[in-house]
Amino acid sequence: MKVKTLTLEGETGYTAKITRNNSTEGLECIMCELTDKNGQRISVHHVSKNDKEDQWSMSECIQYHLDGCHGTNSMKHDYFRMITLFAD
Repeated sequence: MKVKTLTLEGETGYTAKITRNNSTEGLECIMCELTDKNGQRISVHHVSKNDKEDQWSMSECIQYHLDGCHGTNSMKHDYFRMITLFAD
């Protein structure tokens, strides 16, 4: 079983749509599209499904936008755990 799409909404009203994306070269990556409370896209972030450091960076970005502050490592880890659902 593979998770294909997950949408998270933070207290700021921002959303993060995380997907497992198939690129044109046949390489899969994890993609996160961040939108503000008006539905405007503010960021698209692609990371390797095999690179934990890149996935951690994505979790920091998601945490900051959804929670509206620089969070603790445990706050970031909550988002990291969601991202690892898409990793191999």
